[in-house]
Amino acid sequence: MLHTAQESLELPVLLDILKRYLAGPLGEWQLEEFRESCTRSSRREAVENLADVDEAMQILARSGGEDKPRGGGEGGDREAGIGEAGVGEAGAGDVILPRFRGLRDMREAVDRLRAEGVVLEGQQIHGIMELLDRAQETRLRLRACTRKSSRLAGYARRLGEFTVLLRELSGKVLGNGELADDASPELGKIRRRIERQRQAVHTTLEQFVRKHYDEGVLQEDYVTIRNGRLIVPVKSSRKWRVEGVVHGTSSTGQTIFVEPVASIELNNQIVELLEQEQIEIHRILREMTHRLRGEREAIAAALLTLAQLELLFAKALFGARFGCSIPSFNAEGVFELRLKNARHPLLMDVLSGQDRSITPLSLTLNQDCRVLLISGPNAGGKTVVLKTVGLLTLMARAGLPVPADEAEFPWFDRVLADIGDSQSIAESLSTFSAHVEKLKRMLEQSQARSLVLLDELGAATDPEEGGALGTAVVDHFLQTGGFTIASTHLPALKVYAATTSGVENAAVGFDEETLAPNYKLLLGVPGQSAGLAMAQRLGIPAAVIARAREAMSTHAEDTVAFLRQLHQKVREMEEAQQHYRQAERSFRERESELALESKRRLASKIKELERDVERHIQRFESESRQMLAQLAETGGSRRAQTSARKAVRGMQRELRTELQAVTGQQPSSVTASAGLALEAGARVRLGTLNTTGRILREMSGEQWEVEVGQLRLRVSREEIAEVLPPAAALPAKLSSGITFHAAMKTKTPESLSEVNVIGHDAESARSVVDKFLDDAVLAQIQRLRIVHGHGMNVLRNTLWKMFADHPHVERFYQAEQREGGGGVTIVEVRL
Repeated sequence: MLHTAQESLELPVLLDILKRYLAGPLGEWQLEEFRESCTRSSRREAVENLADVDEAMQILARSGGEDKPRGGGEGGDREAGIGEAGVGEAGAGDVILPRFRGLRDMREAVDRLRAEGVVLEGQQIHGIMELLDRAQETRLRLRACTRKSSRLAGYARRLGEFTVLLRELSGKVLGNGELADDASPELGKIRRRIERQRQAVHTTLEQFVRKHYDEGVLQEDYVTIRNGRLIVPVKSSRKWRVEGVVHGTSSTGQTIFVEPVASIELNNQIVELLEQEQIEIHRILREMTHRLRGEREAIAAALLTLAQLELLFAKALFGARFGCSIPSFNAEGVFELRLKNARHPLLMDVLSGQDRSITPLSLTLNQDCRVLLISGPNAGGKTVVLKTVGLLTLMARAGLPVPADEAEFPWFDRVLADIGDSQSIAESLSTFSAHVEKLKRMLEQSQARSLVLLDELGAATDPEEGGALGTAVVDHFLQTGGFTIASTHLPALKVYAATTSGVENAAVGFDEETLAPNYKLLLGVPGQSAGLAMAQRLGIPAAVIARAREAMSTHAEDTVAFLRQLHQKVREMEEAQQHYRQAERSFRERESELALESKRRLASKIKELERDVERHIQRFESESRQMLAQLAETGGSRRAQTSARKAVRGMQRELRTELQAVTGQQPSSVTASAGLALEAGARVRLGTLNTTGRILREMSGEQWEVEVGQLRLRVSREEIAEVLPPAAALPAKLSSGITFHAAMKTKTPESLSEVNVIGHDAESARSVVDKFLDDAVLAQIQRLRIVHGHGMNVLRNTLWKMFADHPHVERFYQAEQREGGGGVTIVEVRL
């Protein structure tokens, strides 16, 4: 890949924006490594990096961290980064992100652990302990917010277990690098002796000062320290009055600093104790260094992993701020570049500070269109299109999210760009010569899987020759087989695009009324250069513009008029398409409304029929019981029994007639058969009700108790029309529109009173519990136990949301501690 392509497409500037989202030196170290390697990554590395960023963005979204403005695409504090309060701490969601702010770059200290005998300084050990503590915290936070199989869980596994090491060494080194008094028992003992000795020296010298100050021997009434020894300031003129060791003289010579004889021995003892202290400190640091050296590999891995995680979450935060998506690469055998609502991140960054929005672009390049020639007015956005496609391609190769709703790229072997003026006075290159030099290198290096970006192709020379050269160059790239996007003003190239297979025109929009570009990319039509209109808009006198129009050839005027008409047709077509889409949406919405209304009416009618059927059944049962009661009261008179049976049969016929009138069923011609083999458990059809049921038991007097749905009926033998075969013996092929599902094995009341969904995901748990509630209602079980466990309370929250609106649930609440506490929910069923 040409190094100039990265600079022309401003990839280094983009990485400077990414730097804003880092927390400290560890992330900056990794960013510098990333700068050097991002354009050399393989397809596999890019895919893996994008998968990491995708997962980090999902975790960031769950934490609520992406909702806080931090700069970039939507403005805000541009110096803020991941890992500070509000982003690295608990967010608005259900996870807590890792913290990176405050971590120091401890690579030098970790490298020193390689050499045997080297003793780390206190500051270095303290920095390493901070690093290990943060690694421990980060490992736990990643485990809490990721699945065991996730990619970030792999980062967590690379952060070693440092609990024992932290317990042994934490707190021994203070933040300033000094050892704490309790770093060892011996060090504490020495420091206590030093303090007592210093107190004794102070007491001695204070007595000396009080005695000699009033005599005028001392310059000041205080004690100071010189060369680690306690001394007093003595007037030079009275030094003969003080016996001791002189440790220095003031700049004026009027004061000498004397260590009195009375304190010399005491000071000597302090010096000895201080030497003992340093020996003990060195011994402790040596032991701590040795302990850390034994864990050097794990410490180095933790250092690298934290640095990588800091950069990873910075990429995720960048992606959230700029509204990015995770790009994909073509499957095997596919060669297509597709962008939907893509935005240039650097332009977004600039416009966000001006409270302006960017116009997104969408385009597709494939085997049918491998070359796109963009034309249109100056300052209309042609170069922005080239830079957007090129920069987003480099970002995807580097494993960065791209600011687009959707993005899919081929894996380009090379990205070649000629954008901007490369004129060089030092190398005696004109603008045209510089472009030709670049074209030469690009023609030599282009391959079948190259992306070529050419700005102002054929410019800076005679239009006729420039058009011929540009056409030849584009045709070469077309034959090579890669993708090419070029901007131009030359008619020859517009005609070439309109007449050549695999090449397509495109235009950047231009408002005829305001004479201003609208930056909208139109595919399939060439653009108007509108140079005179743009010059008029920028203030060129009207007389000059009029003279220029007069000088234009008739052919040029005709071309401009044709392009104007073509763009008008395109606008009319777009308006017609928009009108059609709106009409289609309205039609579909109306169709959906009518379907819902039809369903509501049908459901209402069905409910009404069910109520009528239930009312007739209740009426029949009530009157039958009355008749049978009257029969019993007659004392068994044969005439009364016959009269009662006739009355019951009459009511049965009346009920059958009424049901047929309600349901629209035809009268049944089936009659009861005296030869039916009836037994408990048999499936039967009741002729009077034209429904099926199951015999529960035989009762006295040729009466049978039959279960129909949730009802239990007492029927006579003549009311049973036929015995049906068992469910397993049903015909394999049912009538059209009818499906059959075998009933599950009857569950016991114990199995219907409790269900355990631990280990299920949220959706699976909802499905299991919903079916469990249906079974419980059919079995008339009123109180249920739902065992979901504690964990992150994901299952509990999901199920509670379902219970709140479930038609079978009367109320629900957490179980008492003896029944499982927070890991169990009690549900009372509405029967």
